[in-house]
Amino acid sequence: MERSFFERSPVDVAPDLLGSVLTVNAVTMRIVEVEAYLGPHDQAAHSYSGRPTKRTAPMFGPAGHLYVYFTYGMHHCLNIVCGEIGQGYAVLLRGAEVISGHDLVAERRFAKSYATLTKAEQKNLVNGPAKLCQAFGLTTEDSGVDLYRDERFQIEVGEAETIVQTTRIGIPNAGEATAYPWRFYESGSTGVSKN
Repeated sequence: MERSFFERSPVDVAPDLLGSVLTVNAVTMRIVEVEAYLGPHDQAAHSYSGRPTKRTAPMFGPAGHLYVYFTYGMHHCLNIVCGEIGQGYAVLLRGAEVISGHDLVAERRFAKSYATLTKAEQKNLVNGPAKLCQAFGLTTEDSGVDLYRDERFQIEVGEAETIVQTTRIGIPNAGEATAYPWRFYESGSTGVSKN
C-alpha cells in the first residue's frame, strides 16, 4: 500500500481500507470497521477547530502517520492521518479480525492465553476501537509515528466483500455531524463493534 492511498479524503480512504491487513510487531489484524473524520468540516473531529494542539498535532501532519488519543481516562484509540498536510483529516480504526498473534492479543486484552478465553471474550477480542488499540499494544506514545518509516508497522491492501455505510457511533452532541454517514464496516464480520 503506497502512502498516496492515504493522501485522499478520509471518506474515500475509509471504505477502501476495509479488508486491509495491518501488522504491528507480532500482531496482524484485518481491518473490518472504520470511521472517517474531516477536520474543520466535521464537528465530531478532534481537529474541528482547524488549529493543531499538542494532542491533535499529528492529525495536521503528513498522511500515513498515526494519531492515537486517550479517552475516558482509560482507553486509547488509533487513527491513520489522511489528506494533505494541514487538513486535520483521519480515519479511526474501529474493529478488526485477528490473523496472527492471538496469544499476545489475548494477554493484552484479558491477561490470559487465547486457548483459555471464553466464547464471550473471543467475540469481544477486537470489536471496538479501544480494544483494537489495546490489542496492538499502542498508546499515545505512538501518536505521530509514520507507518512507512517505523519497522514495527506493515500495511497491505485487502478487500471487503460487502460494505455497509452508516452513521458514526458515540458522537451524539456533534451537531449536524452526528448524522454524517461516515462509518463503514464489512457485513457479517465478527470484528464489527455494532451492526
